[in-house]
Amino acid sequence: MPLIGTGRVWPGKSEYYEVVLRAYVTYSIYVLPDRSSVDFDVRVYDENGNLVAYDVAPDADAACTITPRWTGGFRIFVDSARGMANYTLSIQP
Repeated sequence: MPLIGTGRVWPGKSEYYEVVLRAYVTYSIYVLPDRSSVDFDVRVYDENGNLVAYDVAPDADAACTITPRWTGGFRIFVDSARGMANYTLSIQP
């Protein structure tokens, strides 16, 4: 499931994607903006609303890894801490 989606966010705006992840598979999640002058963040929540992975570093792109303990639904949020840009969200198992 490499490409999950594309979109556009700006400060104060979030977009999210719902995905099903398999138990005990390590996933790398990447948010790649089309501009280097932004600061994008990524947050991953499990089906119970618990924050399970995130990257809020002051970099243009965002990346994190997750190894779920169970197969289930997860929400991946893409946020902009600074700037507006288009982005691509991908997941690599």
